[in-house]
Amino acid sequence: MKHLFITYSMLMLGAMGSWAQNANDSICVFDGNVTNVPDGTVVYLSLPIPEHKGTYRSDTITMVTGGKFHFEKAIRAGDDCSVAVGRFSSGVRIKLNPGMKTVITGDGMDAAEWIAENEHPDQKEANIYQKYKKEKLADYLALEAQIRAASARMYTAQFDAKNEAEAKVAADEAKRISKQEKELRPKYFNVMSEFLKNRNFSPSYEKELTMIAQNAYYADDEAKMDVCRELFAKVPKDHMSQSIYFLKKYLYPEFKPLKAGDQVKDFTLNDHDGKPHSIMEYAGKGKYLLLESARKACTGSILDRPKEILKEIHKKYADLFDIVTLAISPKAMFDDKEFPREEWVELGLNETSPFDEIMGTYFPREERFIFISPEGKILAKCGSDKLNEEIKKYFPFVEN
Repeated sequence: MKHLFITYSMLMLGAMGSWAQNANDSICVFDGNVTNVPDGTVVYLSLPIPEHKGTYRSDTITMVTGGKFHFEKAIRAGDDCSVAVGRFSSGVRIKLNPGMKTVITGDGMDAAEWIAENEHPDQKEANIYQKYKKEKLADYLALEAQIRAASARMYTAQFDAKNEAEAKVAADEAKRISKQEKELRPKYFNVMSEFLKNRNFSPSYEKELTMIAQNAYYADDEAKMDVCRELFAKVPKDHMSQSIYFLKKYLYPEFKPLKAGDQVKDFTLNDHDGKPHSIMEYAGKGKYLLLESARKACTGSILDRPKEILKEIHKKYADLFDIVTLAISPKAMFDDKEFPREEWVELGLNETSPFDEIMGTYFPREERFIFISPEGKILAKCGSDKLNEEIKKYFPFVEN
């Protein structure tokens, strides 16, 4: 028995030693050398959340001292990571292998503009893309940096300072800059689509193709969609990812969107109390209907939502029209009694509903409101910024 115990103990020690060696082999080193970043600035290293692809959780923090920072972290094979300044800021995404060293350089507080260099081929490819965009799209990237900064201020005010007024100011600033950025999207599309024609498929190729396909889709530009379809041919047939899911959704839509003049398509969703409601309970019943898609789990969308306008017109004209809000939020949040409820009908549009079919049919692009006639026909669609003027156009009873 004693001999067996010693043998077992030695096997355990050997296994632990092997594990320790493997753990040491997986440790990645990150050395940062940055300028115009004050001492004491907090830098975050974030790792992917396995159960939620495409999302990252802050894992380790350090501080900048004399323009330098340092991380050492065990990284699993197949994982990448992100390094950012501030909890709500965008960062530099890094591809790497266990045990690899990465040198990060940059100027200024926008970590998304920093450069991460290591021996991983995908990271080298990412740096080629970043260098090309800095040469050809400096004006577009400058606006993107301003939007990121405004968005970070918005989330900081919303979640850390609990200051709704400050968050709204930052959200409005991001929205204003986004309008300028939108004017440059055709240039971005032309520059990057030409660049992609001469690149092989890679994670960077996939990311940029998704960006320009989204650009073409929301612009409803079929010629640009055709360009993206040609570029999509480089994607390996067996490759699947979140980006590929969206690419297929943009380029090969499964559902035909409703347009002005079409009869509404029926569907059934549950309210807060779990009671099912059909859209036909409200459409085509002799009253006008305003159908809203509200991303109530997204801070930016909440602040951008013209809720006061909705409350005002609902109170004044409730006998002439109905409002139905499709609340896009996780079911757990929607079922929560603390979830802010509207004064009108609110239905849950989440993982328990035919989400893709409803969004693809009613709200495939950037519209958030649909005006429906008393006969149940689509009159028009618009975004939040146009609601005030459009509602007076399509609901004739609303006073000017």
